[in-house]
Amino acid sequence: LHMILLILLSVLLCVWEGVSGKCGYDACPATDPHKLNIHLIAHSHNDVGWTQTPDQLYDNHIVKILGTVVEELQKDPARKYTQVEMYFFHRWWLSQTDELRDVVRKLVAEGRLVFINGGWTVNDEGAAHYNNIIDQMTMGLKFLNQTFGTCGRPKVSWQIDPFGASIEMPSLYGLMGFDANVYNRGVPKGEYIWHTSKDLNTKVFTTVLHDHYYPPGGFNFENANESITDANVKERTSRVVTMDGDFFYNVASKWYDNMDKLLKETKASHPDVNMIYSSPNCYIKALNGMNLSYTERDVDYLSYWVGYYSNRPALKYQDRQTNNILQASKQLSVIGRLDPAKTKVYLDEAANEVAILTHHDAITGTCPQTISNEYTSRLQSGYAASKAVIRKAFEYLKSKTGDKKVVLKDVFCDALNITDCSLTETNDRIAVTVYNPIARPVEHYIRVPVVDAKYEVFDEKGQAVKSVAILPVSDDVRKLPERNGSLGTHELVFSGQLPALGFTTYFVEKQKAVQDTHTSENNQQVQAPIDMKGKSFTLHINETTGAIETITVNGTTHKLRQSFKWYKSRANQPGLEDSGSYNFCPDGNANDYGTQKLVARHTSGGVHELSQVFANYIHQTVRTYEDRDYVEFDWTVGGIPTDDKIGKEIITRFESDLKSDGVYYTDANGRQTIRRKFNPQAKICGNNVIAANWFPIYSHVTVKDEKQGLALTVLNDRTQGGSSLMDGSVELMVHRRLEFHGAGSTLVINETGIDGKGLEVRGKHYLFLHPIAQSPRLVRRLSEQLFMGPIETFATYKTREEYSGEYSTSFSGVGDQLPESVRLLTLEKWSDREVLVRFEHMYEKADN
Repeated sequence: LHMILLILLSVLLCVWEGVSGKCGYDACPATDPHKLNIHLIAHSHNDVGWTQTPDQLYDNHIVKILGTVVEELQKDPARKYTQVEMYFFHRWWLSQTDELRDVVRKLVAEGRLVFINGGWTVNDEGAAHYNNIIDQMTMGLKFLNQTFGTCGRPKVSWQIDPFGASIEMPSLYGLMGFDANVYNRGVPKGEYIWHTSKDLNTKVFTTVLHDHYYPPGGFNFENANESITDANVKERTSRVVTMDGDFFYNVASKWYDNMDKLLKETKASHPDVNMIYSSPNCYIKALNGMNLSYTERDVDYLSYWVGYYSNRPALKYQDRQTNNILQASKQLSVIGRLDPAKTKVYLDEAANEVAILTHHDAITGTCPQTISNEYTSRLQSGYAASKAVIRKAFEYLKSKTGDKKVVLKDVFCDALNITDCSLTETNDRIAVTVYNPIARPVEHYIRVPVVDAKYEVFDEKGQAVKSVAILPVSDDVRKLPERNGSLGTHELVFSGQLPALGFTTYFVEKQKAVQDTHTSENNQQVQAPIDMKGKSFTLHINETTGAIETITVNGTTHKLRQSFKWYKSRANQPGLEDSGSYNFCPDGNANDYGTQKLVARHTSGGVHELSQVFANYIHQTVRTYEDRDYVEFDWTVGGIPTDDKIGKEIITRFESDLKSDGVYYTDANGRQTIRRKFNPQAKICGNNVIAANWFPIYSHVTVKDEKQGLALTVLNDRTQGGSSLMDGSVELMVHRRLEFHGAGSTLVINETGIDGKGLEVRGKHYLFLHPIAQSPRLVRRLSEQLFMGPIETFATYKTREEYSGEYSTSFSGVGDQLPESVRLLTLEKWSDREVLVRFEHMYEKADN
């Protein structure tokens, strides 16, 4: 079964302990089956950052909202209030007196202050990864459980502001034990049973708000269209009215005084109406009590807005990297037996910042640039906190005795994504320690920024690594403004053998002779057709343009083409929606850049590279490894020019001769696989077919040729929007820069970068073309390695013997190897004497 949680020692499924009271469903007011029951839900929707930073919103609103709500709830036991975002409530709670905390505990125990959802944030569904989602939900639910016990347990999820609905989100909610989901944007109105996973057979009752989450403009029972009749009395006996809005209830007395008047007047003037203070829990209870039959659905709803899938690509990449190192630091805090009293503050800070980024205005990039900068700064703080924990763990794990810490010289190189590391570029002897956060051995290509020279590499036992490549840094990367001052001209590349949940150290030593084992050719020198070999394939390259033309797999040659194109952003067309920060509304089909150019090709140590130029702001290196099954596309895009006042949305497109019949497969939040089919009748943005067939790609996208038995899959290193608009093709959006804000916002996506010329972004795609039966295993494994990549530290040394005498050079935290199908999802300290462990099955039934 796909992704079954084999062991889940988590608050999500634990026995909730605490003082029992008349809370939960027992605290719901009585409803009358012979009347129209109106459930007033008092709630304030509190974005964890949007037009202001989380700190500003807390200071300007949350303190007043929660303070005055607690005051008003004490005045009348009938009153209720629903709280969702635990980031804000937890912060407010920590600043309260013991006396006020006792008041709040009483309100919770009596079901007057109600918690729903319970996550740190209301997370996004179109760009957030399931690992991050589970973690941020765990943070909030753990706090509620430890603070309020049973009465703090949310029974209903609340996803009323994210921009559409992924099928994976309610599937996770079902596994967490929620009784129902509440949705809003982009989901069909009404109630239904949502089948969210065929493998797990999860199904969740779902209700969708009828009138957004703001209060209705009027509530007029004199209107004939809203009258109660014998025909509709049963289906109309319960209705929800959300007395809600963004950061409402700054002065809660205004709300409750007016709602009191509304309840009183309704009771006096409309005896056939029962209006009550309620909560989502009570509304779901009322619906359940009606014993109605509901329709069933098994699809997702991710065509509400589709532009944000590709917003702020640098932030999305930073989010992945920060979560990666956070997971490693949590593992090492356990493996290294670190004292929670000394590491909790670091782990909490890192987890807090990563959790905040799941918010539906954070990872989506739908906030102003100043707020996005704040999120970037927060991730940097979280990254630094995780590094501090890893250093503490290495002080013990690298000790020869293991019980006495050593003095480390290791440093982290935070700019490896742009091939920049001062320590490796300026020293002749470098110890590279690589930690593998995956609970099985991994082969990983290690890339070290260096200067041009000859190098030897030795493993932890002092054995020379046979295959070592030295390859020049491409011109486009060397010119990145963020690399200002970097001395690195080349990359040292070699394959490392990494132990399960452990580390190994490699020794890099510069030799006196200049490196002469690599070959390089520029476009003028290349006259013959170019072949680039991988483990199970050969790429055939046009010798003039450097374009991929075909690929040979298992003796059969197939057409394969990769190119960059750009969509013109629609703007200022009467009656049509502009492409903007939320939506992607292209003005026509994708535009070509013209003939690409072959700049150079390089071969060294079993690694083949081909450098291409598509435009003056689009460069790429195509890379193959003779012992790997994939093609690597290492691209740099930006700054996107805007001198012509035209918004541009840049895609990479992969085209093949596979006959996919319009069918393609995308992942849902990095977890289950969704079958999709190009629909020429679907339209959003007024009349746009391309946008209506655009979906988030969190991990991979696949097209299959069932007759040939082949699958083409492209994996990415961050969430991107994408589709398959033509048979045998896939495309993903790598960058966008707009001139107009589009619907739903006054925000323009216009990242200028540190030099003001437009943000330059570097990223990678990985392509497999293999038999369908082999593809899932290859894709799942590489996907795991991309999401949970190795963590590298660097140090100088005098001799290998001296270093090995002082430090341990290899370690594994796993005794018996896990079955191939099992993945370690979580390993972290739960309390001083408890550890949280999550395992999951890696494959779906259709995979393996």
